[in-house]
Amino acid sequence: MICNSWIPIINVTRKIAKPLDSETAKSIVADLGQWTTHAPNVDDVLEAITVQQRYGLSFWDAMILASAGRLGCGVLWSEDLNDGQEYDGVKVVNPFAQPA
Repeated sequence: MICNSWIPIINVTRKIAKPLDSETAKSIVADLGQWTTHAPNVDDVLEAITVQQRYGLSFWDAMILASAGRLGCGVLWSEDLNDGQEYDGVKVVNPFAQPA
């Protein structure tokens, strides 16, 4: 049985036009394993609802912002939210925005 979370690794090493070699894929997985992750709990969901209500955002955008805040992120890179806006201490930066 293959765990669903590893299907993308199988895809990038076998099922795309220019597959990665297994050592490159292994290196990427090892790198991703070092990233800080956040598993929201009930308090985080309640905070996301508060952010949603305060700023009129979708719940999922609010959840991302609440998680970023919980992790102490000062910047959230996003092309979907308002570039330059700060939401409860988390500033949104659009990496694709043209410089002023």
